[in-house]
Amino acid sequence: MSEIFQIRCPACNSKLSAKVALIGQTRNCPKCKTPVLIQRRFDLDDSVTELPEFATAGMSGMVRTPQLEFQNRYFILGLDRLVAVWEGSKGWNVNVGSGFAPVRNNLAAIPDQGVFAFVEMVMESGVPQKLQISKISSRGALTVLFRDANAILGKLEGPTDLTVTQKDVLLRYLRQMFMSSVLDSADNVIAYLTSGDF
Repeated sequence: MSEIFQIRCPACNSKLSAKVALIGQTRNCPKCKTPVLIQRRFDLDDSVTELPEFATAGMSGMVRTPQLEFQNRYFILGLDRLVAVWEGSKGWNVNVGSGFAPVRNNLAAIPDQGVFAFVEMVMESGVPQKLQISKISSRGALTVLFRDANAILGKLEGPTDLTVTQKDVLLRYLRQMFMSSVLDSADNVIAYLTSGDF
């Protein structure tokens, strides 16, 4: 069993070595100083021909658990507000009315029912490239944010679209989050969020 594996920095794409013992922790990239979540991923399209022993032991018939991508941003929208946001090393933060705060300390702020949109904003070199939107409607689905950051991926029910109000809410948040020069490069994302269609 190997004690070291390779990961890539989501910001500068540098190949980095990480110890198995550090999985789940965040360390700064030695080249660009961006925080990097140390996680082991096994994608079907990776050119990995052999998995390490600890990854395959006792796994016959098991399905790979989906993971949030460190470089991407994730949002959960209610009908007229942003409910939660996920950003790499910050984890899930929930809307507490006066701003966003860590889910762990604010379980009561997580709504337990309703229909929600889960938005994955795919990032490339720090610029939003596209949005992938799914529906979450099962009762109590958002409470999994408290237990496991990735568990929400198991609650997605299929593709959906954002309403005009949800688009406006997300666009206002992105304008606070990114410099205008970054958003100017995000043509597809901005075009979708400013369209009146839903």
